[in-house]
Amino acid sequence: MVIQKHSFAVMRRRGLGANVVVNWIVKSTVRWFRGPDRFASTPDALPLFIGRSFSHHQYTIRASGCMSHCPRTAESGEMDRNALPDFSSQTAVMTQTEFTIPDRAATFRNDDAIAGALGSGIRQNSFRMGFLAKSTTPFNEEAILSGQVWRFAARRCVIVAMMVLVGVLVVTQSVAAAGIDAVAVQRSLDRGIAYLRKTQEPRGSWQEYGGQSCGASALCTLALLNAGVSRDDPAIVNAMKYLRSIQAGETYSVSLQTLVYCQLGAAGDLPRIRRNVEWLESKQKNETNGAAGSWGYGGGTAGDPSNAQFALLALGAAHDLGVEVDPLVFERALAYWVDLQQAGGGWGYGRTTPSGSMTCAGIASVIIARGRLGGTSSSIVNGAVQCCGGESDDDDPVEKGLKWLAGHFDVRNNPGSNKGTHYYYLYALERAARLAGRRFIGDHDWYREGAEQLISLQDGFQGFWKGNGFGDDDPNIATSFALLFLGKGKRQVVVGNLQYQTAANQDWQRHPDAMRQLVRHVERQWGRDLTWQTVKFEGATVQDLLQTPVLVVSGGAKLTFTAAESDLLKEYVDQGGSILFDANGGNGCGNPEPFRESVQKLCESWYPGAQLDRLPPTHPIWTAERKVDFDELPQDFWVYGVQACCRTAVFYVPQSLTCRWELSDILFRRGDKEEPVRQEIDQSVRIGENLIAYATGRELKDKLEQRIVMNGETLDSTERGVTRVAMLALDAGGEEAFRAVPNVSAIIRDKAMIRVAAASDAVAAEAETLREVSLLWVHGRTDFRWTPTQRDELAMFVRNGGVILASSICGSEAFTEAFRREIALVLPGSPLQTMPGDHPVLLPTYDGFDLRNVTLRKPTQTARGQVINKRTSPPILETATIDGLVAVVFSPLDISCALESQNSVQCPGYGTEDAAKIVTNILLMTLRQ
Repeated sequence: MVIQKHSFAVMRRRGLGANVVVNWIVKSTVRWFRGPDRFASTPDALPLFIGRSFSHHQYTIRASGCMSHCPRTAESGEMDRNALPDFSSQTAVMTQTEFTIPDRAATFRNDDAIAGALGSGIRQNSFRMGFLAKSTTPFNEEAILSGQVWRFAARRCVIVAMMVLVGVLVVTQSVAAAGIDAVAVQRSLDRGIAYLRKTQEPRGSWQEYGGQSCGASALCTLALLNAGVSRDDPAIVNAMKYLRSIQAGETYSVSLQTLVYCQLGAAGDLPRIRRNVEWLESKQKNETNGAAGSWGYGGGTAGDPSNAQFALLALGAAHDLGVEVDPLVFERALAYWVDLQQAGGGWGYGRTTPSGSMTCAGIASVIIARGRLGGTSSSIVNGAVQCCGGESDDDDPVEKGLKWLAGHFDVRNNPGSNKGTHYYYLYALERAARLAGRRFIGDHDWYREGAEQLISLQDGFQGFWKGNGFGDDDPNIATSFALLFLGKGKRQVVVGNLQYQTAANQDWQRHPDAMRQLVRHVERQWGRDLTWQTVKFEGATVQDLLQTPVLVVSGGAKLTFTAAESDLLKEYVDQGGSILFDANGGNGCGNPEPFRESVQKLCESWYPGAQLDRLPPTHPIWTAERKVDFDELPQDFWVYGVQACCRTAVFYVPQSLTCRWELSDILFRRGDKEEPVRQEIDQSVRIGENLIAYATGRELKDKLEQRIVMNGETLDSTERGVTRVAMLALDAGGEEAFRAVPNVSAIIRDKAMIRVAAASDAVAAEAETLREVSLLWVHGRTDFRWTPTQRDELAMFVRNGGVILASSICGSEAFTEAFRREIALVLPGSPLQTMPGDHPVLLPTYDGFDLRNVTLRKPTQTARGQVINKRTSPPILETATIDGLVAVVFSPLDISCALESQNSVQCPGYGTEDAAKIVTNILLMTLRQ
């Protein structure tokens, strides 16, 4: 087989030489297949080229090559590449996330290659077939470096097969769309942060832009804070000393300084924030001194939308912090921006051609001003909440602006502008999309595309960004805009609206500011920046829905989902999502009964026999984050739910929570006169906080992290070479985790490449049905008893080589006690004993995982709500043996719910990944025994 540099189609993600990749593949292959046959050199069997080292990325693998002597041209005698066999149709994907390629002359271990070949770390079935050599003898690289050629003397066919699978790593200079991930973004952030640290001046400032007292320094500080730099970091401490020493007098500087103070949140900065708010209020233009509602650079300069957007950003942030801002300021600003919008929906710098940056500024400014004025359908009238008194605006400036932006979307340039304001535009894009709660602008995943573009433009040596004109030509300013896009745009999503109707029908979001207000409260409770988003149902996949852990479906009319839409929502729930059905009923909204009936029918179609039950006062919906005072709830209000997938996954409220969330801005203001309504709104916010905490356990996915969909499809159990796993039929409450067995079987098939078939139905404890089963799954929540006949059949099953794997669903003490009692009767001479930490099941003994450090999770109720306590240790397992072989493995902590749904954080036990690893090791042990 020949591997030569020139025969590769090399496609590279980042900083990778194809030659070193080839070298690594060959060395790894040699290590894998090394056996008694040694290598003999031959002039043209395996020429290699050594290049520079590379780091952790995902690669596509193709192969082409020839065995022994390669075909050569008659004229020159050189290798005829056209005659090389083509294996390009054979493609594999390697996700290299768990190992580092050793330097030259370092030792290669087969585990390094395994970890590289499988991003999840689960070993392939072929690794159990005697191909691995445990030797760690260093590979002889001198022959490679000198151009000598090696070939296998006896295993050529095996190597051809291996190289078709492993092949040639194919990489490119550009970053592929699917390749951007949280690690790449964080690496880019770190490099940008390092650059700003380097350019910070000794007094804590950065070089200022012309005519500004502290604008550039404030912008750099704001960027560092939003990129994750701690407020206690020396760079931030020094920057704050500098900023606090400046009394700014320009709109940009005052606004950015205020944004820094608000982001930092130090109580000592409140007087400074108030001073800046008063300055901005006084400098807003009115009918006599310029474009009313706007701001200028300062002094007597005319107003413009760029200054206006930064002033409004600062005033909105100050208002959200509880600093009083004159409502007339927001009213004038809103009128200014609405008047400035052009007929096509875009905004320009004045009445000029619309541009992307100014359109984003307009969208964000309208949202900020309107949100602080309470201009929605929710209101407080005569001391009572009124939820549906207003009419939706069919000519909404935000929607018009988003439509213009979707039609002109671009992350490579500022659409409609030739002034070199690229980075300025990207920061505005992030702001508009985040405030509007949009994951997509049109069909564009704005954050992913923008992040790809920024990473590709970052200076490869110093880590800065630089553009052309209007501040972008200053690396400090361009780098700050880039960091703000990457840092703020990657905020984790906690909740979202489901847009299941057309734009003309706004019943799905009668209260458009509700999500923003709720997330503000969650941020305050959790002490970190979060976000929300709107999910467009049309054309969505389950992966799209899973980007949002809690979906809110609001409405007042009957829901009319198609069968496909209903199936998609059920799959979302089965995969770990949670749904709140929020009825626009009462409080001026009419009768919610049609909406409730459609929700009930939907749940019955998903889970036969399911009812919308009143959730008891002990349910975490009342306590998970903050305790709800039932006496302060609205009259006739309660939360209903459906138990599914080991948890309450579907919630229903007959009176709108989103209405009250939208009004919750009053909770940030002191001394409000509407005290009774304030309490009602506070309890509604607490329910929203509890729902998010219960549904997520505060464990959130990164925005760019691909959600894993557990596919419970089964193989035909009659096929040859299939290992059969079955769940025992047992009346002990195991039905709510019935997908655990097919799910883990699919995971093992996909990741470990072991052909596992899960029985489609639970099997009885009978010899006939157990004959072909290798691993018998037993789980439940309640007490149970086997009959003497069943005990005999199970005893025969394990004596014939079968293994029982049992798990207490959600750590049920009743099932734990029952199983220990019953298995003692099945195997009276083989009691359950605690599995020691060095047991082979917990080690990579069977080419599985090292399980000595898994994460055990235990939900605990505290005075501040539910907390998920975590500790790292070997899994808590018990075993019973027969003749020295493991016959039973029992987990008193939950495994089943973790495999039923990826979001079973309410159960004491393991996460989905650790649970799958535990089962994989047990199955590998079963096969070896």
